[in-house]
Amino acid sequence: MSNPESLTTGEAAKYCHVSQTTIINWIKRGKLKAYTTVGGHHRIMVSDFITFLEENGMPGASDLRRETKPVVLAVGDQTSTEGLKADLATRVAVSVVTVTDDYEAVAAITKHHPAAVILDVEASTVDALALCRWLYMKEAERQPPVIAVGEPQHEEAARSAGAQAYLTPAAQEKLAAVLEGLLTQASPKTNRA
Repeated sequence: MSNPESLTTGEAAKYCHVSQTTIINWIKRGKLKAYTTVGGHHRIMVSDFITFLEENGMPGASDLRRETKPVVLAVGDQTSTEGLKADLATRVAVSVVTVTDDYEAVAAITKHHPAAVILDVEASTVDALALCRWLYMKEAERQPPVIAVGEPQHEEAARSAGAQAYLTPAAQEKLAAVLEGLLTQASPKTNRA
C-alpha cells in the first residue's frame, strides 16, 4: 500500500485479485465506499475496505487490520499538537494527524475517519467547543470519542459539548492511558482525570 490510510483502486484490485475496472464498478454501484480526489481519482479508506471485505466474506481483513494503526486527530495550536504527536507516537500504537484550525479539523475528520479526537480547549486558533458539538451531533456511522484538554473551569462546557474525557494540563501525562481506554471500548464512557 502506498498510503496506510487509503488505497487506490489499483491497490484494492491487487488485494482482491480482480481488475481495477471491477473495483471501480463496485464503487459506482455503491458496494464499496470511496471518495474522489480533486483530480477525479477514487480513494478507498482502509477501514471501509476492511468492512467491505468482511461483509462480502473475502479473506484478508485481519491482515489489513494488522498493517494499519488507528488515526488520532489532535486539534490545537501547533506547539501543543506537535508535543502531543511526539508523546503519543512513543506511548500508543496510533498514527497522529495534527491540525491547527476548525477548517483543517473538519477536512481531516472527513478524510481520515479518526478513531479519536484530542481537542485543545485553550487553543486560540480553534473553537474547540463548537467542533466538539459538531462531532457529537454529526449524523455519522462512526463518531470518534473526544478527549478535551484544558483548564479546570472549562471542563463542564466541554463535557456538555460532547467530550467523553477531560484532562487538565497537570493531568496530561494520563493522556495515553485515557486514549487507549477509549480506543478499546466499543461504546466510549466518560472518563475523568
